[in-house]
Amino acid sequence: MTHLAREERLRLASLLRTVGPDAPTLCEGWNARDLAVHLVMRDRDLPALAGEHIKLFSKRRERVDQVLRDTPWPELIGKIAAGPTAWNPSSWGIGVDSLMNTVEFLIHHEDVRRAQPGWRPRQLGTEVQKDMLPMVRSLALVYALRHGIHLVLQPRGFDEIRAGRTNRSTVTVSGLPVELLLYLFGREKHADVTVRESDPVASDEEAEVVGGTTQEIAIVEEEVDEDSDGKQWPGFLSGLRPGRKDGRKGPVVTPPEG
Repeated sequence: MTHLAREERLRLASLLRTVGPDAPTLCEGWNARDLAVHLVMRDRDLPALAGEHIKLFSKRRERVDQVLRDTPWPELIGKIAAGPTAWNPSSWGIGVDSLMNTVEFLIHHEDVRRAQPGWRPRQLGTEVQKDMLPMVRSLALVYALRHGIHLVLQPRGFDEIRAGRTNRSTVTVSGLPVELLLYLFGREKHADVTVRESDPVASDEEAEVVGGTTQEIAIVEEEVDEDSDGKQWPGFLSGLRPGRKDGRKGPVVTPPEG
């Protein structure tokens, strides 16, 4: 079994080293240095990362942010390649690292790749595509309810996934699982997918919400209701949003739990 989180970390570090600190990314308002600072802070100083939303740590965040921005580019990229410090949970074994960092580094690797001229989709292999399916499934309901649609995902080579209210317009998105993942994380314009819109599949009287258990649907509906302006993203995935609407630079970062 490959350690995809580690592989994507090293590939991203190599690409950042090549494109330089001023290169564009798909993260609105962020260039390559902004992204690198975010990743190093996430690896090495979670309290500083939490300072985005927790006032207690806001000054710490400012200090760490400035130190990282003043760090020479090769040294900053070296920190990304080296990985997290020993006290960061993602350093506690391949399992934790995979859980915390596979999607983080795969998405941000593509954020840099696809912002450069002449990019092309990578051939990542069946195993990687299969490994992305659980995350695709978990995001489908959130995406569908947030956008008020009946979402039909058709991951190439795998079973269809349906989510959302069946009396809403149906949006069918077809492509490889990694491309669907990028689509669901807000990279719609840069994902290699086919999108079709069609009429609802059910009347208002026959409508139901599909894509999760009763409890899962209730939790997601509550999150969507509380987030009517669309600024946040569930849990630790907030840092992967492509942009933000509150006037500050870069994706919204949610403090770690606990």
